[in-house]
Amino acid sequence: MGFKKAIIKAVSLIVILLSVTVVIGACRNRQLRETAGQAKIPPETSGQTSTPSALSNQTDKSLASAKPDTPKSGILIGIEYAMPGMAKDFAALGVPAVKYYPDGFSWGKTQVSKDAPGDFSPIDRYISEYQDAGYKELVIALKSASVWASKNILNNYSPKSGYMVEYEDWIGKIVERYDMDGTDDMPGLKAPVRYYEIGTEFSSYEPEPAVDYIDMLGHAYKAAHAASDKVVIMNAAFLATTAFKNHPKPEQYAAAFNAVDKRIMKHSLSDIRKILDRPDIFDAVDFHALGDQYEIEDTVNWLNYEMKLRGYTKRIVIGDTAISPLIGWGAATIDKGSQMGIIVPPAEEKDRSRLAKYFQSLVDGDMSAVEWTQSFAASDMVEKVVISAEQGVALINTAFMEELYLFKLKSFKASAGASAWGGMALTKIDAPDPERTIVKLHPLFYALKQLVQHINGYSSIERVALSDNRIRLYRIVKNNKTSWIAWLDPGKLVLWNDVVPQKLLSFKADNTNIAVESMISKPGQTIPVQYTAKTKKGVAEIIITPTPVFIFDFTQ
Repeated sequence: MGFKKAIIKAVSLIVILLSVTVVIGACRNRQLRETAGQAKIPPETSGQTSTPSALSNQTDKSLASAKPDTPKSGILIGIEYAMPGMAKDFAALGVPAVKYYPDGFSWGKTQVSKDAPGDFSPIDRYISEYQDAGYKELVIALKSASVWASKNILNNYSPKSGYMVEYEDWIGKIVERYDMDGTDDMPGLKAPVRYYEIGTEFSSYEPEPAVDYIDMLGHAYKAAHAASDKVVIMNAAFLATTAFKNHPKPEQYAAAFNAVDKRIMKHSLSDIRKILDRPDIFDAVDFHALGDQYEIEDTVNWLNYEMKLRGYTKRIVIGDTAISPLIGWGAATIDKGSQMGIIVPPAEEKDRSRLAKYFQSLVDGDMSAVEWTQSFAASDMVEKVVISAEQGVALINTAFMEELYLFKLKSFKASAGASAWGGMALTKIDAPDPERTIVKLHPLFYALKQLVQHINGYSSIERVALSDNRIRLYRIVKNNKTSWIAWLDPGKLVLWNDVVPQKLLSFKADNTNIAVESMISKPGQTIPVQYTAKTKKGVAEIIITPTPVFIFDFTQ
């Protein structure tokens, strides 16, 4: 993943990137300078200690008062980063939620001076287009960055002393405009907008000191809830990529977080815990999943642990995702020098040289590498959704709706890693208007659509324990019928020119005939491949690979 300064320079040179940059910011690429401090485990407190689950009816008091929509089907699946012109095509996915690009609605962009009226037309455009296309839940990130109101437009976005009233007014007006209560609503509003992130990410994208951010979050929470009792306020999402690569236990959390490269973690675990100490100023806990799919399990366990220590339970949201970049936050096409990116699981340091060759093939346009990456993206994101659902995550925004054009350029040395090629669509942009025209849909689009068709309306998803822990098998109950999703975790990096690993999956299945449907993974493929398999004495045997398969009763 690239560096913020490099992005700014590129934008100033290339006019078309004025519109592209509203997507690339998702890559978390500012080079960080501050260090993360050693954190202390907070003392245990009394109170509610149960683990939250999207599959239960349990909610904490703040969410109950906010009346969030946690449907019977469990997890809310969303897409990001939405731009104008894409709503109708992406409506075919059948997902209920969508998130716009965070920086698009910053304070300084919607209100250019203290005395200027708010210009909410960009937000209106987003909401109108996506609600007209059928999306039920819209997620908005409200970033306080403002040349005239922030303490420092480079490193402290919180409001200056004396400007907090104006900040609350800005938050309140936005929530009021989209709450559908009949007062000062946007014309044509079809449903209330309830999900708001305060800030974009608790990293270099929200660089202010924790004490300033917490103060700002508290004021935003007060203003938002004063405007609407339906709103769900989320913290600037925590980013802990690579902290859990060795699956630390609670007593190892402080050391694990402190070991994370400072390019990823602007803030320390101690800073994060200061936010978690204040459950009165947020309704759901938000984190970003930018590494491999299995870090989701560890991150959810960590957050549940932290909440339990503090005596409360809140739902967990994954406000932003990306496929595992393999290398990020620096150049991926080189294997020597200070500009090298950070290795991200499933890759290891020993893989750096062959990764450099792989990424050079990508930037050179080698179609075998490009198409493999698109297939990898489809598997990675589908697995992220399944794991999140099983872990009880309330909402996940899947990424990206489009390729990250900037980071595919040779000059950027694949600094966003594989994620730059992992979008759901290739788009065309007519700058300076951000309107997109979809040129081609990639395997991730069809794979996500396929997943939604299989799990939409599920009543439970649980992982089936097997003797081989590398085999992932999930049992799904939907309309009183059982189906499964399975794949092989190779436990190592597998690239486009490697032999595809495979194993024999044996599991109990009551049905005599079952259908096996491979996840859509090939460019140009829109219909999945199916075959039937017979069970013997109640046991089914299927060859699986890292590409997921859907297994169900042939008679359904």
